Amino acid sequence: MIPGFHPDPSVCRVGGDYYLACSSFEYFPGVPIFHSRDLVHWEQVGNALDRPSQLVLPPGMPSSAGVYAPTLRHHDGRFWLITTNVAPGGGNILFTATDPAGPWSDPVRLPDVGVAFDWFDYEPL
Repeated sequence: MIPGFHPDPSVCRVGGDYYLACSSFEYFPGVPIFHSRDLVHWEQVGNALDRPSQLVLPPGMPSSAGVYAPTLRHHDGRFWLITTNVAPGGGNILFTATDPAGPWSDPVRLPDVGVAFDWFDYEPL
């Protein structure tokens, strides 16, 4: 769909526009956001995580850690993005924006659901 490294795509449609978010792991800025009108031609319009305060990762974060598998949705004029930060103390986090290009909100950590492993897209090794 998009050339390069853009794993775990999540697409939502708003009218005639499509928006896509994908994993960014330990890279920053994080969670790139793309726009398309035809699902063939995509343009990056921003990143959901573009301020260091939105994603606190410990020094020496190992490769393939960080932010996994975002899910992007739209409802009542607002974009909703939930992703998992697999860093220690990370958990599932929510961001919102009225414009997919940003600015996106500061993260809201979602409460644990009381199971042994609360991350929604990560299997411990």
